[in-house]
Amino acid sequence: MPSEMITLQLGQCGNQIGFEFWKKLCLEHGISPEGILEDFATDGVDRKDVFFYQADDEHYIPRAVLLDLEPRVINNILCSPYSKLYNRENVYLSKDGGGAGNNWAAGYSHGDRLFEEIFDIVDREADNSDSLEGFVLCHSIAGGTGSGMGSFILEKLSDRYPKKTC
Repeated sequence: MPSEMITLQLGQCGNQIGFEFWKKLCLEHGISPEGILEDFATDGVDRKDVFFYQADDEHYIPRAVLLDLEPRVINNILCSPYSKLYNRENVYLSKDGGGAGNNWAAGYSHGDRLFEEIFDIVDREADNSDSLEGFVLCHSIAGGTGSGMGSFILEKLSDRYPKKTC
């Protein structure tokens, strides 16, 4: 049975690293920036389903949740050649757009305040998995959103999915 991984990208650093991660996975699995399987990649038995799922129109979508408190990096991703790759319902941008100001405590408190909205996205993605193996969290360990909100999200993932996190 397939074991799926969900990637959570938090803050500027996490979304930049996550974007590069998805570009490499697409290249490795023969998936175009639009999510279409390249002709040369149709043979074989690689495990695209671990990190991607297939939409009804047959294109591949990353099992990714993109989160940030300021829009610049995610907007750059969504305006890139890979813009059609992502599920737009799995993108969360803070409505006030102010960010966490490079402050861990501000990021952590934003996580607490936005917990329900964020976990509606995470839970929906987890519910759509047949056999969820775990989560990959891309974030910084310094700054505000990635580190502060990342710490909060890690705690809540551990509470909500105790056998899927370590």
